[in-house]
Amino acid sequence: MKIFARAPGKVIITGEHFVVHGSLALAAAIDKGVLVEAEAFEDIEIISKTFGSFSSKNGKVPPFFEPTLEAIRATLKFIGEKKGVKLIIDSNLPISSGLGSSSAIAVATVAATASALNHKLSLEEIVDLAMVSERITHGKPSGIDVNVAVYGGVILYKIGEKPKQIKLNEDIDFLLCCSGIKHRTFEMVSKFSEMKESYPNLFSSLVFSSNYFTKMAARALINKDLTTLGSIMNFFHIVLSRFGVSIKELDNIIEKALEAGCIGAKLTGAGGGGCIIALPKSGESSIVANRLKKEGIDTSIVKLPLEGVKVWQEKS
Repeated sequence: MKIFARAPGKVIITGEHFVVHGSLALAAAIDKGVLVEAEAFEDIEIISKTFGSFSSKNGKVPPFFEPTLEAIRATLKFIGEKKGVKLIIDSNLPISSGLGSSSAIAVATVAATASALNHKLSLEEIVDLAMVSERITHGKPSGIDVNVAVYGGVILYKIGEKPKQIKLNEDIDFLLCCSGIKHRTFEMVSKFSEMKESYPNLFSSLVFSSNYFTKMAARALINKDLTTLGSIMNFFHIVLSRFGVSIKELDNIIEKALEAGCIGAKLTGAGGGGCIIALPKSGESSIVANRLKKEGIDTSIVKLPLEGVKVWQEKS
């Protein structure tokens, strides 16, 4: 019996970086993600369609596979299994682009591993076990990526609290534009946090502002008040840029998105490369996306909301 698990990537609409320091963040699952195929096995074998393969018989663990291997081991220990699993990982999320690829891999891996050995985990347990992988990848992650991959939809997230699901009355389109430039999340988080040491009172006030505007953004999203939402997105990008986590290439894409007719645009994720999200006017997502594609910008339409991790089985 083969088990399949799919977990989505994510975009952060407001609050990235500030979430690490106690602010709420608003994030959403996207229709790009990771598919993991799993079956019970005598050892642990991991096959990535992007990075090759690894077997626990080989001893030395390639760096890319270490977080996934530790997530598998943590899951096997948690469910009390001495058997192993064979996993095949297929992702259409670009690596190091701020879209939660490592979290989607971790969540799908944990869910598929447990299910392949006839164990059902709660969503909270999947979050906890996937965080084992994320701590290896990012050091001290906020947990927002894992929670979006598990719960899906649109969430308000704060460290240490269960995410609050935001119910939308109708779908809303965002544009996702990718620069193709990879970043290192840990480096960007460290760079952002330098402001706290230099200007602690200013930093504290901005964390408060981020929390306030994130709540406002959630209400705007629910009410489909695109003008307010776009304005808040623009504000966040300027602040993030001032903190040094944007780069010229992202700023140029944002300029093009606004010129093409978007109401708001900002980087999403850690910055330093990766992607931006842009908010077109209602009914104009395809028109604006085509304009950006003609400019040579890698652009896709993201519809909110989307489901979180999903597990199913197929007979061999």
